[in-house]
Amino acid sequence: MASYRGARHDEHPPSDAPRFLRLHLDRPRLARNREVQACEQCRLRKIRCDQSKPHCERCKVNSRPCVYRPKAATKARQVGLPEGQPSGTKPFHDHIQQSDGEREEGQTIRLNQHGHLKANNGLRLRYYSSSSWVASVEESDVSMPLDDPFALSSQGLLGFNNPSLGLSTGGIDRFIQSNEVDRLISWYSQYCHFWFPLVEIAEVMTSLQDLRRHKRSTPGATAIISALCYTASCSASASKDVGSSLSSIPSSSWRNVASQLLFDSGYPSRPNLNTIRAAFLLAAPSMTEGASHPDPGPVCVLVRAAQSLGLHREPMLFQLSAHEADLSRILWWSIRVLDTTYAVAHGLPLLIHPTSTDVRMIDCEGKLERKLLKTIIRSGLLISRAFHDIYGVRQPTFTDIQRLDEESERISTEEVSDSKHPQMTTLERFVAMSRRMSCCKMLFILHQPYLRTPQWPQSSRIKALNACQDYIGGFLTGVNDPTLSPYRWVLDHFDVIHPCAIILQDLIQHPGSLESDTLRNLVETCFSTFSNDSHPDWTRLEALRSKAWTANCWNVDEQGDLSIPEGDVSLADWDPLFASFIWEELLI
Repeated sequence: MASYRGARHDEHPPSDAPRFLRLHLDRPRLARNREVQACEQCRLRKIRCDQSKPHCERCKVNSRPCVYRPKAATKARQVGLPEGQPSGTKPFHDHIQQSDGEREEGQTIRLNQHGHLKANNGLRLRYYSSSSWVASVEESDVSMPLDDPFALSSQGLLGFNNPSLGLSTGGIDRFIQSNEVDRLISWYSQYCHFWFPLVEIAEVMTSLQDLRRHKRSTPGATAIISALCYTASCSASASKDVGSSLSSIPSSSWRNVASQLLFDSGYPSRPNLNTIRAAFLLAAPSMTEGASHPDPGPVCVLVRAAQSLGLHREPMLFQLSAHEADLSRILWWSIRVLDTTYAVAHGLPLLIHPTSTDVRMIDCEGKLERKLLKTIIRSGLLISRAFHDIYGVRQPTFTDIQRLDEESERISTEEVSDSKHPQMTTLERFVAMSRRMSCCKMLFILHQPYLRTPQWPQSSRIKALNACQDYIGGFLTGVNDPTLSPYRWVLDHFDVIHPCAIILQDLIQHPGSLESDTLRNLVETCFSTFSNDSHPDWTRLEALRSKAWTANCWNVDEQGDLSIPEGDVSLADWDPLFASFIWEELLI
């Protein structure tokens, strides 16, 4: 028995093999006299096949194509591509560069003995370290009629719960030909692209022109175009005066169009880079903290679809060009940031474990948006480490906290040091502010457990409060500066409620402190600026503010409906991450 996937039984696993795999027994391979005749569908799903021909019973029941491999082809699949390739076997890069006609359906190629690749519709090869999720998606075999494009969302495959759209072929043509598409893509290029630079605008415009001329475009091109329009529409609506006349179509309609086209393109069972990008843009609003009913579906499905495409592996292992590898890294790191931010917002475990990926860090190349993304990535990586070391199942030690603290200080110093220089453009000012806020968020998330246990390092209080004040100051600057109005949608994803609640909890637990007056003024400014935005968390925070004011003997406003008893409310009532901290004492 050997559980080392992709390796022959008579060879040792490489020295860099992951340690979490089962032990290799290092014994001779036993002769196998019988010939395996399972069909390809049952072989892929690792289920018993009755070997009926021309169609086995399982494939017949599930209406799947049933194909039996010739004996020679079956043996070739079992052997794989070891380092010493047999005669007549093409090199790895030759298999990747084969055209659709040259590839055999179901052909597999070993990738560094950590998984294998499978040719898929002439697109990028699919990566299978475990095909169970992909098999379950394909096995459902649910047809989606055109007049009910979201019938499948209830099964959690797409994760988007939208009303049916009924978009016909003519409707798609009208959508492609609309002038609003050009205006929205232009808006996205100017005010959204810098945030997560997932696409190249020139390539998107080329695909759009090809579609308008009825030429063949890349798979998923319509899905990514509609997803860009959805993002641009949300951004324009958030900027109010600037983007009020940009589109006559509401953002929800663009989202419905994008969701239908996303499914029509084969997502999530047959993803490609375009559909992964489109799915990311549709899932990005979940990064906003404070959602009353979070839906993990879009993020969970996106992560698994990206992994099935192999985005979690270093792209150079796929023999991609330097340009393609760079775009692949940006997409994967963006998905990791989405996973971390969503986990922080809703107090959920991270879906992506650090040891499950080997993708290199992106290169900034002097580009402004790359600097912002790298800052977000580095701060997100430290937050993910805090999840494991502080909020995980293992009790943190002072050494753990000190190590994370030193690393966070180093990241903040390096990432913010070059964020200030004279004569900045509007975008440069906003990016510099966003980079500072990303580092501040990392700091107050790391240090906020000081409010849960007196065993926490005493220095964390000042560090958390300073980070909260700097973060709120940056947010207020972004809201009150008219020149930054087009970037309001991006700014809203940072969220000001979390640091405001940390300050209120500190006022409750440290009444009459030297910082209390400064903190009070900052909180009052936040409430006067944002409490009319109809965000439900501001209403909930009224109870926390009332308790903080009472603790410091300040006059309490009688306004607001306090649904939570004042004596019971705390930061843990609405911050699930803070509430998940369970350690009252630390290990020394």
